[in-house]
Amino acid sequence: MKAFFCLLFLMIICSQAGAKLQTYVGSTPPHAVVREFFRISLVDSIDFIRWKLEINSPRFKLVAKYGISKPGTPGFINEQSVAFEGQLNQSGYYYHLEHEGKVLSILEVNQNVLHLLDRNSNMLIGNGGYSFALNNINPIDTGAFNLKAKQSVTPNPQVFEGRTPCRDLAIQLGLEKNEDCNKMKWYILLYMDTLTGNPSYFMMGGIGYRKETMAKGSWQIITEQSGRILYRISFDGWARPLDLLKGDDNILFFIDTRGHLLSGDEDFSYTLNRKTEEYPRVKSN
Repeated sequence: MKAFFCLLFLMIICSQAGAKLQTYVGSTPPHAVVREFFRISLVDSIDFIRWKLEINSPRFKLVAKYGISKPGTPGFINEQSVAFEGQLNQSGYYYHLEHEGKVLSILEVNQNVLHLLDRNSNMLIGNGGYSFALNNINPIDTGAFNLKAKQSVTPNPQVFEGRTPCRDLAIQLGLEKNEDCNKMKWYILLYMDTLTGNPSYFMMGGIGYRKETMAKGSWQIITEQSGRILYRISFDGWARPLDLLKGDDNILFFIDTRGHLLSGDEDFSYTLNRKTEEYPRVKSN
């Protein structure tokens, strides 16, 4: 009997030692699903929430800071915070964080990128400033992608926006950026041929989103043997095409030249979010 309990004790110790702590960070919009989990008032004025999520299954620890953004800085004017621990339940690639009767679901896109989900297990849609992705602070080298996107009928044009870290994409695309460049802003319109339904051209950025100032290039849809769907965007001002990996109809992920997901930081993620319509055009004088 004594030998049995010694063996049981060793098994418990080994299982605890084998549990690997993973830390994810990111900044997200203050969606109602997130506010309710944090018990933040739905009427409080908040621009974004900065996350630090530590996962050590079957437990998690979460620290979040939130408030009104301070112009010209990554911080807040009126920083507030919340911190707590809770139970982590995992089902396949889905994490369910439980705390005081509230549950928040998260998808493991791969070991480097998590994405927050709504109550119907769909990926939450961010905006031009912030996405709902969380990034591993110690990313591993992996080509895994735990999503099965499908082609579907989409609006014409498809409108996507977001902000990403600067350095890695600048190097990948052959862009000359200052060392203090910390973010890149993206606003992309993907047009389809109205007769064939095939990709036609894309437009990007622009001062005040005037059509005549927006960059223009070509794009194509590539379905890999693995089933992954890529949006390949080609522009003369880049050293190579940019590949975006389709998560679903609303979320695109940036990938590197090897096809691996890029992992962001506590401020920005490598994600584009669908916008339901274009920004109003600024008329030329």
